[in-house]
Amino acid sequence: MPEKSSDKISISKQKLVIIGLLIVILNPLPAGLIYGLALLKDPKTKKDAKLMIIFSLFWGAISLSLAQQYLNY
Repeated sequence: MPEKSSDKISISKQKLVIIGLLIVILNPLPAGLIYGLALLKDPKTKKDAKLMIIFSLFWGAISLSLAQQYLNY
């Protein structure tokens, strides 16, 4: 009878933050906020998640204002 192995894949905090920053830059409002809120649940990434949410809102506001400026041109 084969033994059951419980292999867990460990993702480092640094990789989670880098993935989050890429998501926030490419799609700030919906995906960036959702990813930031998901990272808030982990105590190790709580501080980084708050910064990601703030950056996501800031970058989203800039993106929307630029889009509005060029669409009304």
